[in-house]
Amino acid sequence: MDLVQESREPQRLYAPSRSSLRPDGAPPPSARPAKKEPWRSDHPWQPDGQDADYATHQDVVVRGRVVVLLLIGLANFGLASPVSIVRDLTALLDLFGIVLIGDTLLRIWQSRRRPRMRWTTFPAFVGGRLDGVLVARPSLEPIGEVRAVLRCVHDEPAVHAVPGGEKTFLEPQVIYQQISEMPVVEDSLKELRLSFAVPADLPGTDLCREDATYWQVALRIPVVGPDIEIVFLAPVYARPV
Repeated sequence: MDLVQESREPQRLYAPSRSSLRPDGAPPPSARPAKKEPWRSDHPWQPDGQDADYATHQDVVVRGRVVVLLLIGLANFGLASPVSIVRDLTALLDLFGIVLIGDTLLRIWQSRRRPRMRWTTFPAFVGGRLDGVLVARPSLEPIGEVRAVLRCVHDEPAVHAVPGGEKTFLEPQVIYQQISEMPVVEDSLKELRLSFAVPADLPGTDLCREDATYWQVALRIPVVGPDIEIVFLAPVYARPV
């Protein structure tokens, strides 16, 4: 890896909080007892081949778009209307639907090509190293350097005005990040080794709280067309005492 840039300046991460990603019917994190080895029960870790984080959230987005497209299809009955403005509005909706179809198909195609992460250190501990291998099947063809970001995130409560008063929401805040730019020497990318030095003075992963703390590895791979941007939940924990 080349020069590593570090930052401890807090900044909001525009992504769902961990509590909002719990499967329906799952018990709240506070109901899970704390253990000396939380990585055995706090998350369905797959160190030999882990899927991207937020995958469920992306599936929900695609399903929502399908519903919107069905509604646009029903709106096409407006083309038979004798009122010209209704026909014009229906044609605009059809144009929007075509753009939405193209973007949705691109998302689905990219989701089938999304790489997986193989963690070669599991778990990793603060003050140590986090190592992994990004595995791409089929291989990718980057047109520039791969950007890798290791970040520590804390879901912090934030108060927002809502109709009738105020409400508290959990918002992910990045409390630490380090950025590396990695050149790809070959024409195709099948595997990419990643290695990060984890500072010792930061908290480890704690998914057993509503205001969770967790680590992520975010990657941006420049390819022809939209860049591939992918995030993996990283198994970085405090050392057992």
